[in-house]
Amino acid sequence: MRNKLINWYKAKIFPWLMDKNLGSSDIVKARKSLLSHAKGEILEVGIGTGNNLPFYPQNIKKITAIDPYIRQIKSEDIQVDLYPYSCEKMGFKDNSFDVVVCTFCLCSVEDVDRTLCEIKRVLKPNGKLLILEHGKARNKIFQLLQKIANPFFNSLACGCNVNRDYFMALEKAGFRLLKKSIRMCSIHPVLIAGYLYKAIAVIKKEAS
Repeated sequence: MRNKLINWYKAKIFPWLMDKNLGSSDIVKARKSLLSHAKGEILEVGIGTGNNLPFYPQNIKKITAIDPYIRQIKSEDIQVDLYPYSCEKMGFKDNSFDVVVCTFCLCSVEDVDRTLCEIKRVLKPNGKLLILEHGKARNKIFQLLQKIANPFFNSLACGCNVNRDYFMALEKAGFRLLKKSIRMCSIHPVLIAGYLYKAIAVIKKEAS
């Protein structure tokens, strides 16, 4: 009975709560701004319920997507080829995509470093990684608050973490940040989860 309730919460209640929490006007604006850079062969990792689909440029008619939880995703304008792959192990060939879109996904993966390395593998040499995530605060007091709250938040939010530094992880994985910003946003609870990371990254060129 307990497992059934947990599975029901993960499949029905949490996606609804997440969509509500990530549906504010400032998050919508951030999605639109980020996705304006999407073009060519596109992979969206952790597509969830498809919240990004209305905000892709109008010329985008097809994307590839992955999510471990296969759901019915409805879109009148974009064809979504959905695969049940983990972000940490994708069944795509090397150098397959021009753009990889990752929004509110890295907060929940088990291994950020491995996920970014896998994204790097499937991304074309001149491709772009578009990231929108909530993560580690800049203020040390709020960082401490996040550290204390993270285990509880992780349990309630199906593995989501609030205290990850994505810019540091991107640099470590061999990406160069073309654009980056951190600002407060209306993800609740704001003082714990409301630090919005936005970045456009490319693979670093190896020194010759």
